[in-house]
Amino acid sequence: MATPSKGRRPAPANFIEALSGLTKGVGEEAKIQITKAIVEDIPQAFGFSGTLKPNESFSISDLEAAERRGERKATARFSNRLEQERMVFLRSENEKHAQINQILAEIAQLARSIKELNKEVQVATMQAPVNPGVYHRNFFAQLRSFIIDIRQRVTESRHWLATTNSRASKRKGFFWGQAQKSGTKFLLSQERYMVTTTG
Repeated sequence: MATPSKGRRPAPANFIEALSGLTKGVGEEAKIQITKAIVEDIPQAFGFSGTLKPNESFSISDLEAAERRGERKATARFSNRLEQERMVFLRSENEKHAQINQILAEIAQLARSIKELNKEVQVATMQAPVNPGVYHRNFFAQLRSFIIDIRQRVTESRHWLATTNSRASKRKGFFWGQAQKSGTKFLLSQERYMVTTTG
């Protein structure tokens, strides 16, 4: 029979010995992990720094004070973050409103300019030249091409605005029209609930 080498354990003689050898290692590992959790992890979770030595104690009031400090810090961080997000949101909303106001002012100026252009075009068409020449022909041809281009753009813009306005009016009355038509079936439907709660 071969003798076991110095670094190795002898093989267990039966199943019971092998099982007891395994549980001995597991028990020791569990003891190490539990000690580590009690000494290091639990105090850190409650806001204590450093490690707690065996047979060293701490009071519940220390634990509660550390917990309050942690809560205050977390609340302060949360409120600071909330305030920053609110400021960013307000800034972007103000920028949107300013841009929309600028666009509306441009549209109002365009409407005034079109009225003035209409008057000038009427005056130019009423004043027919006495002796028309090449200059007059080129002038009126250029004026005609400008007017055709502007008229096309105005017509396209008018159609686009009319479509947008009709969509907005349909959308505005859609919800209450459906609510009136279908009643609580529409208001309390699962799909409607999911759409309105997600924002």
